[in-house]
Amino acid sequence: MTVLQWIIIAFLAVELLSVLLYVPHIAWWFEGRRPQERLHAKNKRRFALLIPARDESRAIAPLLDSVKRQTYPAELVDVYVIVKDPDDPTIGMVRETLPDAVVQVVPNQKRKAEAMDACMQTILSTGNAPDAYLVVDADCILTSNYVEEMNNALDSGAEVVIPRKLIKNWLTDKKEYRTLYANCSALTYVGVDDMGNKSKSKRGYALALCGQGMLIGARVVENLGGYPFRSLTEDYELSVECMRRGYKQLYYEYAEIYSEEPLTRREYNKRRVRWLKGFAQFRKTYAGEIKQMTFGHGKPDRGNLHFLYDLYPVYLMLGADGVGFAACLVLALVRAIAGLGGVASALLWSLLPIGVCYFALFVFAAAQLLVSRGVNRMTRKEKIKLLFLSPFVLIEYAWIFILAFTTTVRADDWAPIERMSIDSDAVGSEAIREEHEREASA
Repeated sequence: MTVLQWIIIAFLAVELLSVLLYVPHIAWWFEGRRPQERLHAKNKRRFALLIPARDESRAIAPLLDSVKRQTYPAELVDVYVIVKDPDDPTIGMVRETLPDAVVQVVPNQKRKAEAMDACMQTILSTGNAPDAYLVVDADCILTSNYVEEMNNALDSGAEVVIPRKLIKNWLTDKKEYRTLYANCSALTYVGVDDMGNKSKSKRGYALALCGQGMLIGARVVENLGGYPFRSLTEDYELSVECMRRGYKQLYYEYAEIYSEEPLTRREYNKRRVRWLKGFAQFRKTYAGEIKQMTFGHGKPDRGNLHFLYDLYPVYLMLGADGVGFAACLVLALVRAIAGLGGVASALLWSLLPIGVCYFALFVFAAAQLLVSRGVNRMTRKEKIKLLFLSPFVLIEYAWIFILAFTTTVRADDWAPIERMSIDSDAVGSEAIREEHEREASA
């Protein structure tokens, strides 16, 4: 058997192994299409709605309007807007739209978590803490029943709840806001939540938490003394705290927010670098502790196992693609230098790992579009473009992953993402119209 044949056999064997290891997760993709059980709360609880809004005056107006439009009793929702600069234009906007809201200036904040922590500590110091805290990014929009559904979600017994992320970019017809990169970023939530967290919630497993629109129960905040996390991905630190203390987590698809997605490759990669650098920070700090919680008490904890090793089959598959491609190229180069035959054959076979990689990412994109069918607002043209081009966008995670794990965290890793500039009334009206359409179709 030739060297080339050994390379191809080894490559195909590793690819098959990675697929077999990932089969349980693939089954979750299909579960993602089934609706969750809808909950109905017996009691109305009181909430503190926190909006970290450092330098967000360009984006925050639609959010403030959506807070005002909530169906939940306003007297049970205390709104806190946290800014950095006492001269921030956001303050005047809040006073005009939500005159009863509390504006807190936190001058030394560098990250969202520091704004949250300062506000939570202030609330705790009053001795009049709410039943739960809702944390909403300033560039989001809330569906009119967001607080109502979060109140319903608490009847599950969960103390940390994450909502479904709809996409703010899709509420406008402007092409500059509906780019390939915005659409790829949007489907990240489908992959993490509907194709992962939804099934994990059903089984009581640890979730991959995302802080946008997240609910944190009063007991969690009281035990933490605020929100003391400071890494680039502080929501992962909260996941560890949930595992330590046994706090139940829930992904609840009926609580929905509209998330704003980056428009350009540069802005998207800025966010992805921050995510993966934060993930690298997290692994370095907490991997040992999570392994101890997973394996240190007899039978391994399955929920923690998924938290630790969910992506390992993906790493294995992409690693096999890269190594298989490189091995064929090196073999072709060696044969060319030695004056041996088979150079063209080795170069031709080097296309197999590339093709397999593209096909796998194409299938993943197709699954994301299928699972998000009920909420996806991309045009047919946008879907076709994403289907065929997203593999090239997704494969960039490979070099971003290497960059994240080989470089140190810098202060500018929390640099702001460029914001959209959309008329508040237009977006708010479109969001309400879309809600009504979806409710009617349901």
